[in-house]
Amino acid sequence: MTVNTQLVEWRGSDNRLPAAVAMLPVVAKEAKRRSVWLAAVFAAIALVVLAIGLSTPKMYTSSTTLLVEEANIIEPLLKGRTTPTNMVDRAAVAREVAFSSRVMNEILKFGGWLEENPSPKERAQIVDQITARTSIENPQKNLKLIEIRYSDSDPQRAQLIAQKFADLVIEESHRTKERESRSAFRFLDSQVSDYHKRLTSAENKLAAYRKAHPEVMLGDQEDVTQRISMLQTELDRATLDLADQQTRAGVWNSHLSRESTMATTQARPNALRGRLMELQAERDKLSGTVTDRHPDMVRIQNQIADVQRQMRSGGGAPVGSSASMAASPEYSGVRTRMAEAQSMSSASASRVAASRNLIEKELARLQKVAALGGELADLTRNFELNRTLYQDLLERRENARLSMNLDAQKGGLNFRVQEPANLPMKATGMSLTQFASGGLLLAVLIPALLLYGWVRFDPRVRSASQIEQVAGLPVLGTIPAGAKARHSAAPQRKQGKQHKLAILLLLAVPVAYALAMILR
Repeated sequence: MTVNTQLVEWRGSDNRLPAAVAMLPVVAKEAKRRSVWLAAVFAAIALVVLAIGLSTPKMYTSSTTLLVEEANIIEPLLKGRTTPTNMVDRAAVAREVAFSSRVMNEILKFGGWLEENPSPKERAQIVDQITARTSIENPQKNLKLIEIRYSDSDPQRAQLIAQKFADLVIEESHRTKERESRSAFRFLDSQVSDYHKRLTSAENKLAAYRKAHPEVMLGDQEDVTQRISMLQTELDRATLDLADQQTRAGVWNSHLSRESTMATTQARPNALRGRLMELQAERDKLSGTVTDRHPDMVRIQNQIADVQRQMRSGGGAPVGSSASMAASPEYSGVRTRMAEAQSMSSASASRVAASRNLIEKELARLQKVAALGGELADLTRNFELNRTLYQDLLERRENARLSMNLDAQKGGLNFRVQEPANLPMKATGMSLTQFASGGLLLAVLIPALLLYGWVRFDPRVRSASQIEQVAGLPVLGTIPAGAKARHSAAPQRKQGKQHKLAILLLLAVPVAYALAMILR
């Protein structure tokens, strides 16, 4: 017969208890053995937490809310004339104001912290404590509201300090805004004085330059250029007229030459004298309205001279020839028209010469204006710039004056107490009951966890399940611990004393808690 010697891994009995449950009797036994130690840990933790709760002062928090009003009844009247102070993060500004040295000194005096004459170090510590217990923020992200919260062990002082903070923040904010507007006014006033000096200097320089060069005025260069253009147009027109009149005079002269060869009659002196009288009458008529250099007057003078020349030349001519020419009406008409053409040609020549002379003068003036006009333009530009800046600064200074007066009368940015500081009736933070409950909970959990850890990580074997878990071998049975000697009275008395001491330690905790609750 063949015997199967193959080993099969033992997995233990399914009816055995879990290791944690199997350890409970061992834990209870260890708790009984170490009852004094566990009771001492329990009492120490509970009493320490109770002492912390008793030593922690009650803090009472009082709060007040300020409403910042930028609009008031004066704003529509001074719209566009005053410049309000822009305060985006009002809580940050109020925090800087509240924690400034001036305000903190007032708080220390008002709260009675300076009655004991603290040293500078102690004073700095008190200021740090007050700062840590003070909160300034915008409730619900509302930039128009500022909430000031202060916590103190004295509820009445918490209320008074919170209200004092609000009053000082309002006072310092108004003082700061008034100081800023006054500084702005002083700055603008100094700038106005400076630019007034600059404007006066620029005005004096411009006046002196115009006095030294009266012929040069701003804009003369454009005027001279336009006048030269007009004179050039007149010169071109006069030149064309002169060429036309010279052509006509040449034509009439050729025609007169042909007529003179055909005319054999004697000139008529009476006709020339009549023509001379007509021209003299016309000259006398024009002399009252135009000058001698006027083109019409020059034309008539030339005609008169021509008639007189004809009369003089006719006196020495042969009688038969003169009579023949005088008797020819064609010759007389041609001669008259030629004289008129020559007169008009002379007038056109005079206009051409006069136009050229004027153009030369204007060109010389243009060169002078171009040389001096640049400096005049710079002086004028400097004067205009300083005058514009000066007038703008004058207006700004008046606006700053109105803003300064408005801030001096506290008519600009308004602070109003939306919610006054309240008297706190209930302390904030953890109460003594919460400290006591937490202390008892910790006093129970910490010794229990320490005891379980001691048993769990103790290398000694305390139960059959430990052998099965570690070695993986079945435990067939357990032998109970041997009975102690019946006559070992000394260890029993010692153990009894330990139990009594543990009970006293455990009872001391509720007694201490009860006394603390009553005396608190």
